[in-house]
Amino acid sequence: MNIPQLVERKFLFASDQPITAPLYEIVIARNGVFKRARRREMQAVIELSAFAVKIPELAAGEASVELIENIPARIFAEILSHAQNETDAANFTENLYAVCRNNETDNYFWKEVSRSRSFGSTIARDDDPAYKAAVLEIHTHPPGCREFSNQDDCDESGKFRLFGILVDIHSDNPAMRLRVGIYDSFWEIPIEFITDAPLENLTDLVKQERERLALQICSSLGDDALEYILAEEYRAAANLSYVENL
Repeated sequence: MNIPQLVERKFLFASDQPITAPLYEIVIARNGVFKRARRREMQAVIELSAFAVKIPELAAGEASVELIENIPARIFAEILSHAQNETDAANFTENLYAVCRNNETDNYFWKEVSRSRSFGSTIARDDDPAYKAAVLEIHTHPPGCREFSNQDDCDESGKFRLFGILVDIHSDNPAMRLRVGIYDSFWEIPIEFITDAPLENLTDLVKQERERLALQICSSLGDDALEYILAEEYRAAANLSYVENL
């Protein structure tokens, strides 16, 4: 019996080289080492390390997330509304949601999948089909807790999906932080990477931080940055809308 190789290690010879590993693959590219994975609903690439000296014989890699279809913005609005109604500010408890794609109807849907809830934690019903098939897993955080926790890292390891935290849900400025996880490796991304429209009444923490960093870089360099800026390993776009790691 042939046992499939679940993890593959390879060189990147073309930018469109397909992902073939059943779980994930480690790829050495011109500019660094990348982890890549694919599933029915999406594929993703995370940069693990960057090379100071490039390998000209190889193709360049780039971190990315591509969904077969982006998630409707209404999904996030509905989850936020449900989270606000399920608990109040005085007696806050975390909640957990699974966002899935019905491959027969090509529609996204969400489901609340908490087994138990407390102020600082929530445990999933991991036998729920929606949780098992989730493209995106979102849970709420207590007020002011705007980062993924060490416990989040442990709970979300060993999976290939998107992860999000909702924070300050009862404030005038609820916010969300999003990342993609490929079996223990994580990369934080703006929500606009995976939605079909801009989100209303929900601050994107990753986008906000990238914009702030772009402004700091431009301020430190003065008026010399007219079209674009290269500063160490960061590039700031002309409109200062994002900063990306080269």
